[in-house]
Amino acid sequence: MNSSEARTILGRVPADEFVDREVESQRIDRLCREKKRFNSVLLGAPRIGKSEILRRTYDRLFAEGGEVFPLYFSFSKASIESGSVAQDYMARYLAQLIAFRRDDPGIIRSAQGSLAAIGSAAAAEDYLWIKELIDLFVCANGSPDAGAAARSALASASASALHAGITPFVMLDNVDLLADPRAALFRSELLRTIADSGASAPGAAPAYLLCGLRRPMVEMLPADEELFDGLELMRVEPLSESSLERLIRQAAANLKVEITDSTAELMIQQLGGDLFYIRSVLGAAAARGSGLRTFMDFERVYTEELLAGRIGHYFDAVLRDLAPDGPSRKAAIELLGLVVETDEAVPLPAVLDRLGVGVEQGRVLLARLHALEMIESGFDSVKAAGDGVLADYVRARRRSQTTAVRPPLAGFELLGEKLKASYKLMMNRYNRAVESQLVEVLSRFDFQSVPASVFDQGVFDQRYRGQSRVQVRRLQEDESERVRLPQIVLVTDLGSGQRQGVSWRLFAARGFEGGIYSEANEVLWLIALANSKEPLDLETLDHMDSLIEAAAATSEIRGTRDRSAKAKEADTSRPAIVRWYVSKEGFSAAASAQASRLPAHRSTYAQLDLLHDHLVKSAGEEPGSHPASEFELVIPIEADSELIAARTVEQIARAADFDQESTNQIKTALIEACINAAEHGESPDRRIHQRFSVSEDRLTITVTNKGNRFAAAANGAGAAVAGSPKRGRGLQIIRALMDEVKFDRTDDGTSLVMVKFLKRPQQEQ
Repeated sequence: MNSSEARTILGRVPADEFVDREVESQRIDRLCREKKRFNSVLLGAPRIGKSEILRRTYDRLFAEGGEVFPLYFSFSKASIESGSVAQDYMARYLAQLIAFRRDDPGIIRSAQGSLAAIGSAAAAEDYLWIKELIDLFVCANGSPDAGAAARSALASASASALHAGITPFVMLDNVDLLADPRAALFRSELLRTIADSGASAPGAAPAYLLCGLRRPMVEMLPADEELFDGLELMRVEPLSESSLERLIRQAAANLKVEITDSTAELMIQQLGGDLFYIRSVLGAAAARGSGLRTFMDFERVYTEELLAGRIGHYFDAVLRDLAPDGPSRKAAIELLGLVVETDEAVPLPAVLDRLGVGVEQGRVLLARLHALEMIESGFDSVKAAGDGVLADYVRARRRSQTTAVRPPLAGFELLGEKLKASYKLMMNRYNRAVESQLVEVLSRFDFQSVPASVFDQGVFDQRYRGQSRVQVRRLQEDESERVRLPQIVLVTDLGSGQRQGVSWRLFAARGFEGGIYSEANEVLWLIALANSKEPLDLETLDHMDSLIEAAAATSEIRGTRDRSAKAKEADTSRPAIVRWYVSKEGFSAAASAQASRLPAHRSTYAQLDLLHDHLVKSAGEEPGSHPASEFELVIPIEADSELIAARTVEQIARAADFDQESTNQIKTALIEACINAAEHGESPDRRIHQRFSVSEDRLTITVTNKGNRFAAAANGAGAAVAGSPKRGRGLQIIRALMDEVKFDRTDDGTSLVMVKFLKRPQQEQ
C-alpha cells in the first residue's frame, strides 16, 4: 500500500537545508513506535524550527506506511474566532487518514471541502466506518451540548485504531492558541483526551505531541498528576554555529546567492541563529539579485528586509495582533524600546508608568509580550529578550513615530549604524569563543596533574620561546614541576568590564582539592580573562584584582552554608582562594612582579590553549587537528576593517600550532597588506579578497586587490611610494615578518602572496 520512497508532503524546507535535528527525530521515532504510549510536549524558542520538525516527521511516517498513522494539525486564529475548531480538526483528520490509507497525499487538499465530500474519497474497505464517524460528528455538532463536537472529533483517533488496526500519532501545532477563552471547551476536552490516552492500555490509544509557544503552552497544562505521569518534555536546542553555517551555505546555493565566509559568520552572529531571520535575508537577497559578499551587501539587504520586507511585516503583524488599537500599539513599541536600550532589568513600576495606558492594560500588554518571548517579565522587573533583530526593528519604528525627526532623503539611518557595528560584532565573537574555551577548561578540572609552565608565563617564555605548539606539547610532557588541579563543580560568571584598550571578564570556579569533599578541602579559583593589544599593565591588573577580591568576599561566591557566630568571626569556612590571570598578550614586567607577590597564576591565551590540549589528552581524546586546508575572507575597504582580518588569521594561526610570536608577526603583516590594498588598490568593488591556505609546515596568505596593482608591484619591490613613505616601510615590514613574499599579477589586479613556515626549512635536522 505504501511506498518507502521519501516524499515532501507537508515539509516546507528543502531536505538539504534541514540539518542537525537527528536527536529530536530519534526521540520522536521512539515515541511513535514503543508499545507504552507516551504523550509529549515539544519545547523551544520561537522560530527555532519546531513546526518543521513536526512536518518532516509527518512526511517520513507517511512514506513509511505501516501501523503508525501520522496526523499534523495546526490550530489557527481563524477557526478559534469563528468557533469552528472541532469542524476544522475533524476535516483535516479525515483527509489525512484517507490519504494515508490510500497512499495518496493529494487527498490531503480535500480538507477544505465538506465532510461528506472528504468521506467519499475513502477506500472501499474503509468507507462504512468512516461514514459512521462523519455521521456521529454531524449529530454531535448539532447537539445542545457545547462540548459534544470537540469530544466527537477527538474520539476519531481511537476509532481509527479500532477499525483500521493503525496507531494514530497526533501532532498538534500552535497549541498555545487554545489559551484563547473562545477555545476553552476544545482545550478542556483535548486535555482530558490526552490524560485518558496516557492512562490507557498499551496500543489502545493514540499518542499526542504538542507544540507551540512554550510559555503559554506550559501554563495551559493543569497540575494533574495523571497527565504529567504520561507526559515527556522534549526540548529543541538552538543549532550549533557549524550547523548554521552549513544551512546558510546550502540555502544560499539553492537560491543562487553568492556568499563569503565573513558574511556567513556575520549572519550567524547578527541574526542570533534565528532560522526565520536567516531565510528571510537570503530570500530577500535572491529576490533583489544581490550577492552577500561584503558587510555592506549584507547590511543593506538586512536593513531593507527589516524595515520593508518579511521580517518587518512579521513584526508589524505581531504588534497588530497583540495590540489592535493605535494607543496600545504605541505603548508596546515604547515598552520594547525602554527595555532594549538597557542591559539591565527595568523596575516594573517604571515600565507601567512609562506606558501611559493604565496599569491593568499595561499588565495585559506585558503578559502578551512575555508569552511571545519578546521580553522577559518577572514579578517586579522587565528586561529585553536578547533578540538583536527585534531591537533594531523597535529602534527604527520608534524613530518613525517621532514626528520631530526629519526622515532621510535617501537610504536608511539603520544601515549606517549596522555597518559601524559589524566588525565590532565579529571581534566580540572571538572574545566569546575564548571565554567559552576557558569555561570548558575549568569544567574539565578533575584532579589532573598538568605542567606547571601553563600557569607561569615567565617560565613558559624562558623555556619555550620560538617553539611550535606541537613541540611545546611534547616537551611539556617531560616537565618535572606539576600543578595538581582541583575538581571543579561550579563555574560562575562574575561580570565584565573595560577601559581604554583592554576588556575583561571575571569568573569564579568552586571545587575541591585532594579528592576529599570537605570544607577543609574546598577551593575557589578566581579568574580574570583579559583581552588587550598590549601586555597587561600593572594598573589594570590591580583593578581586576580588587574586583575579584570583592567577589570572593560575597556570600554568593563563598557559599551560603550556616555557620556559628564564632566561625563567621574567624572566617574559618572561607575556602582557599587561587587567583589566575589569563591575558591575551601576556603581562608587563611590573604586572608580572605583582602577580608573583599576590601570588597568582598568570597565563596567555596560548598557554590556555595548551592547558586545554593536556586536559583533552588526559581524557583519552585527541587534541584538535589542523583546520580545514583553505579559508576565504572578503572585507570592505573601510576604517578598521583590517582588524577583522587580523582576528581571523590569529585564530587560524593558533589552530595551526604557530607560537605567539609568529602569530603576532602574521597578524601585523596581514594588517599592512590590507592597508596597502585599501590605500593604493582603487578597487572597483571596494573589497579586499583574502585566502588562507594551511598545510603541515606553512600558512599561505593571498591578498588580492582587483583594482590597480599593489604599491610595490607598481614601484619596485620594497620601494617607497611617492608621497607615502610610510606604506613603503609597510611593505618592508611585510618582507621582514614573513618567510616568503611575492606578487602575482592577474587580469584585473594583483595578488600579494605571503608565506610563514611552521618550522623553517634550515631548522630541519
